Amino acid sequence: MKERKIKLTVTSARPLTEEQKEKVEAVFSKKYDCLLEANYLVDDSLIGGLMVFDGATIYDGTVKSKINQIKEKLGND
Repeated sequence: MKERKIKLTVTSARPLTEEQKEKVEAVFSKKYDCLLEANYLVDDSLIGGLMVFDGATIYDGTVKSKINQIKEKLGND
């Protein structure tokens, strides 16, 4: 593992358990092959899922974004 460190901001609709946090960190640690510093936030407007920001890219797997994508495809605002 490289010595560099990436800061992640992980936002979820509900507080994550320690096991869930470990899974998130394992996935992104493997993806970037480096150390991570994760900051966890809660935003109940996301409905469910996670949004992860690495300082450059947003990985949005939230229910709210999926609903918005469906609305756009259907042409409903």
